[in-house]
Amino acid sequence: MTLGKVGIVVAARTGSRRLPGKVLLPLRGMPMIVFLLRRLRPARGGVPIFATTDLAADDMLAALVAEEGIAVFRGANEDVVARYVAAAEHFALDTVVRVTADCPFVSAELVDYCLESARGWETFDLVTTKTRFPVGLDAEIYRSQSMATLHRGNQLTQMEREHLTLRYYNHKDAYDIRYVDPMVPWESSGTHFTVDTGADYARASRMAAELPEGDISLASVLQVARRHTQNEAS
Repeated sequence: MTLGKVGIVVAARTGSRRLPGKVLLPLRGMPMIVFLLRRLRPARGGVPIFATTDLAADDMLAALVAEEGIAVFRGANEDVVARYVAAAEHFALDTVVRVTADCPFVSAELVDYCLESARGWETFDLVTTKTRFPVGLDAEIYRSQSMATLHRGNQLTQMEREHLTLRYYNHKDAYDIRYVDPMVPWESSGTHFTVDTGADYARASRMAAELPEGDISLASVLQVARRHTQNEAS
């Protein structure tokens, strides 16, 4: 399938409920959102775009990302579907790769691998790594027009508007969902890589500090994670 113009859209705001301001917490000497965007920047298949809210509370976050040379879009606060649809329309995207800001170890390598898989299917509504890759090494791919149709169809619940792709998973029988399997070196390490709590952040901070300088490979991330898992078990 031809994917057209691809954007790797990362959405975040400072008002996260469980760990407020987490995207600004430092990982390896830089804000977590910058750590993630620098990992995504080398992607060959799409351009990173940051989508945050139009609230004054996110002015500093938007400015920080803009200083990195990443395109910034600002839109709806709670309605994440509306924000993603508006961002895709603003940048004339045909295909969106969704990466969540609480998954700082996702990399360009992972995104390009998933895009290559997506090109191999003749049709899809959603391409996803969920349930196949380690939790927190996640990417989802959808056609912009598909999400725009959902947005304007007045069928989404409030929860589905807050959680971008939830509609697809809630109604699997109605949508063509394709699952991407990881390469063997990327299979589960027994660790999750999301940052939702203070304990998650402490673990992510330790792992980020141990990564080789300038190395954004998933193999290195998983090697560090396995070492941590072994140390915790001993």
